[in-house]
Amino acid sequence: MLKANCAALVLAIVTALSCGCAPAVEKLSDHEVVLDAQGRLQPWTPYDHVIRGSVAYINNCATEKTVHGDDPWYLITSKLKPNGDFYRNQNNQAGNLYFAAETLARYYAYTGDRELFKAVQLLADRVLLYHTPADWAWANVPRTQDDTPDGVYDDETSEPDKMAMAGDGYVRFYKLTGDKKYLDAALGIANTLLAKVGAGDEDNSPLPFRVNLKSGRVIDKYSAHMIPHVMFFDTLLSLGVGDREKLTTKRDLIWKWMLKYPMKNNRWSGYYEDVGFHHDNLNQQSPMETARYMMRHPDRFSDMKAQVPALIDFVCNRFGMTKRFGASSICEQDNCFREMSSHTARYASVVALWYGVCEDPKVREEARAAFALSTYSAFCRFSKGECALNFVGLGYIDPWFSDSYFDYLPHFFDGMTTMPDMAPADQNHVLESSGTITKIEYAGNRISYETFEPAGDDILRITFTPRVLADGQVLDPAAWQYGDFHGVPGVLRIHRANAKSIVVEAAEKQGLTQAERSGDISVPAFSH
Repeated sequence: MLKANCAALVLAIVTALSCGCAPAVEKLSDHEVVLDAQGRLQPWTPYDHVIRGSVAYINNCATEKTVHGDDPWYLITSKLKPNGDFYRNQNNQAGNLYFAAETLARYYAYTGDRELFKAVQLLADRVLLYHTPADWAWANVPRTQDDTPDGVYDDETSEPDKMAMAGDGYVRFYKLTGDKKYLDAALGIANTLLAKVGAGDEDNSPLPFRVNLKSGRVIDKYSAHMIPHVMFFDTLLSLGVGDREKLTTKRDLIWKWMLKYPMKNNRWSGYYEDVGFHHDNLNQQSPMETARYMMRHPDRFSDMKAQVPALIDFVCNRFGMTKRFGASSICEQDNCFREMSSHTARYASVVALWYGVCEDPKVREEARAAFALSTYSAFCRFSKGECALNFVGLGYIDPWFSDSYFDYLPHFFDGMTTMPDMAPADQNHVLESSGTITKIEYAGNRISYETFEPAGDDILRITFTPRVLADGQVLDPAAWQYGDFHGVPGVLRIHRANAKSIVVEAAEKQGLTQAERSGDISVPAFSH
């Protein structure tokens, strides 16, 4: 039998060669599969290409006539036809605002390119235009989705978790622009949310999932996606605005509810706008964003090292059982159990952050493979030039502005914080700042930037041996480290204790100590 099989194989090869046929090339979506010498899946194209091409698509988005004039499609609808043509579908503008502001902050720091500001401002201003009247039961809050997609956000039904997400997006944009109207809008949202927070129980979350904004009627009482409220209240507390006592009390109440219920029973339901009353319809979004929050605030959670891997395992074992060339491909939710690249990238980013904590090479490989897989839906066959039209995922070919763009790109930047080899080795980039970079300029072997916050941690990948200045003075070598980081060379980590202005330039321009040249210095433990 073995000889017969070998003979058949040889015959097949000879036949293929004799007829000029090449062996079939395996593909994922529209791209040929790329494997390394060990058979491990690789991204089909550099992450930098995916990021820039996706932003280029948003910057050059086609428009449609509405009552407001020529509106970019992302102001009107959530998704497009598979070939990229316009298609009217329920819009999820408030959630998009949060992720769009996050994408902008990370992309601007990474490139210094300001063009994306226009798109995010259009989105922020449109959402702000349709906040509810002051005499409604839910006053001064955004309409979180548009069930009659026309660029006019006048629905009476909305979701409080997306209100908090929009509020956080406003604050992020306020930090980027200095325009106080966005901070004022965020405070209006916070005041309404704070007044509505209740104790909650197993069947009732502290804030409901879906409400009628005008009458106040609760339409859907349970959502495990309470982390946006915790994050939003945290953001305002860090700025020192709003009612500090209420923000702290309500934030802590919501977090205690999360620890008591979804963190124990894994009832992670209640996030997606287009899903009705399915309280047993679990999703990956809420547990993954909760894990991300915990790793960004490690000092607050004594048992984080048990809880984060438990959340990762839950998502992997429920939504990531499909493997593609060894990579976990993550499905969205029970009710839409389809592989989606944004969720695969989200999972990869959380696993990558966890690798930064545990430093387990197996964890790193899990994140690396999932990131590689998530690139295969980008630049689908209908893309034009360097503008990337992105499918949602493998076999899910409808482009969505959330899953294909706004809630896709930030995850690559989170991955770069612990796996900086995802960024090009021959370019200079700020990969991460724990604050908000408000102004940045790249000029050869020199990077200068300003931050909103006077303290924070920054991570760069650069091509030169640096010296670092903070607010015009040479920064104490104990506050920065250059060299190998998680096995990747050329990484600069800066700890800003009290400085908003940073300059990184080539060391050979100045007389430096040997320690400054070599990076043979100590640095405080970073919070990444």
